[in-house]
Amino acid sequence: MTDYSKEQKALLRKFRSETIGPQDIDKFLTFLIHEKHSSEPLHNDWLDLWNKYRETAYKYFPDDYLKRADEIISAISPFDPNIDNIKLTDAARVTFLIGAGASKPSGIPTVNELLPEMWNRAKKIRRDDLDKLAEWCQVRGITNIEDLLTAAYISNFSAANPNVTSLIDYFLFARSRERIEEGRMTHRRHLGSFEVDVSSISFLQDTLQILFGLLTSTMISAQPNQAHNAIVDFIRHHKKCSIVTTNYDGCMDEAILRAEIPINDYMYGDQDEAIQGALSLIKMHGSINWAYCDSCQYIIRFDLLKLKKLYEDDELSYPVVGICKNCGGLRRPLLVPPLAFKFLMFPNLIYVWNKARRSIENSELIIVVGYSFSEADTYITKILLRSMSINDNQKIIVVDTNPDLVPLLIDRYTAQIEGFDEARVMKVVGPCDAYLGDLLHSLTTQEPLFEMSEAS
Repeated sequence: MTDYSKEQKALLRKFRSETIGPQDIDKFLTFLIHEKHSSEPLHNDWLDLWNKYRETAYKYFPDDYLKRADEIISAISPFDPNIDNIKLTDAARVTFLIGAGASKPSGIPTVNELLPEMWNRAKKIRRDDLDKLAEWCQVRGITNIEDLLTAAYISNFSAANPNVTSLIDYFLFARSRERIEEGRMTHRRHLGSFEVDVSSISFLQDTLQILFGLLTSTMISAQPNQAHNAIVDFIRHHKKCSIVTTNYDGCMDEAILRAEIPINDYMYGDQDEAIQGALSLIKMHGSINWAYCDSCQYIIRFDLLKLKKLYEDDELSYPVVGICKNCGGLRRPLLVPPLAFKFLMFPNLIYVWNKARRSIENSELIIVVGYSFSEADTYITKILLRSMSINDNQKIIVVDTNPDLVPLLIDRYTAQIEGFDEARVMKVVGPCDAYLGDLLHSLTTQEPLFEMSEAS
């Protein structure tokens, strides 16, 4: 574990937890410029803490003094120094957990960017109900696609089940409970005898699903970026690897396939014939080249590279909705939209999720790339928590532009795992396409990453 001085640890605690005044900033600057030993590294958190208080500092202290502080802090490595303590053996199992941030350099929007993109596509359909919904969301500041699609799913389900609708009304609205107690039963608050329009809700929910399919169709042309290629290079050297991803796109798949590495994706569940020695690529939320039938639940995997070529050559449109060869029903891409009830919509992915859980629990090192630990993915968060609690030596490295992810994870694990060692969770702060290659090269070669980054 990196040896930080008592002075630095005390300053870190204060800057993390309290409102900081000029005297505290003066203590920090004195430590930074005059008292800190030249061999003592600075904690990565100072990058963000200094940005937070830098403007205040420039109001009270000389510019030359603060420019020196800027120079020292800007030299902080984006890599957690504890990474150099990892000694990865050939037998060590490594799992990559990949989220939307890993594909952002390939031009694919993250979850937070999806809803504005979807409304842009809705405008092209020119439907009054969609335009009104978009306007309603914009006026009320609803920008999360997860909230929208979850509400659509709940509305569609409850509208078709009057008892559920009535119970939701009872749980949510005190006035409904008062009416029940008074013996004046009503279906909806303020609406008297007005009946829920089941068909219009179902139609709107279905349209939103089609829009989401259209949105994800933009991913078909995306190419692997440096982060995907770095993972493939690592896999070539370290055979005990698996990949768990929440991404639908084919960037990771393509990078692996073009390297001629065989894949097991377990899409067909128990019916899958696993290829001996193949890489496990576990796509928990489906894939742009998977499809399923609404009626008979038949699922099928299309050849990703062939599908991409046909689309790019304009010989075939991306099949947002198709016809099932087995039963003639509607066939759609098997994509789990960002909502809170994933397990209810796609029970045929339970086998895939169990594979992901086993992969994570059997790993000595988990490398998280561009995954935001969204509230909608609490089941993944719980898998990681359980895994870290039953494997005392398991470690996590988080590669992300958000410097707050690792402190949040450490707080969570410290609160729920007795005697948890904070050094088990490390961070690499910055874009994955810029830093992941250096991290993986260091893990493969055992070259000291932190020292190299300081020297450069």
